[in-house]
Amino acid sequence: MIPPLRIAIADDEADIRQYFRRLLPRLGYRLVGEAQNGLELVKLCLSEKPDLVITDVMMPEMSGIEAAVEINKTQNVPVIILSSHERPSCEDEGQTETTGIIDYLQKPVSLSDLKAAILRACPAA
Repeated sequence: MIPPLRIAIADDEADIRQYFRRLLPRLGYRLVGEAQNGLELVKLCLSEKPDLVITDVMMPEMSGIEAAVEINKTQNVPVIILSSHERPSCEDEGQTETTGIIDYLQKPVSLSDLKAAILRACPAA
């Protein structure tokens, strides 16, 4: 039996974190931790070593994109970016290789879009 995919989430909105806390286990994934900002996310990833990160793009102290860069300096972790706004410019600037960003989802995130993004980021999941 393959162990469930280990996912870390980060969002400065508590209701978004709660949504993922309920949803991910229902989809068969394991939530290894939550962060309220990019700095917390970097620390979380160093300690928990998740298989996948789902993070908001705009957070206090450090953005999701900045956190993805920091995380992927020491680990090869795919990242899914969440935003209430238009697609972040990281793809336009050709930074996806250095950030680990695999996908972008616009809030509110539907169950089908989330599942498809996770499968794109981690095909063996």
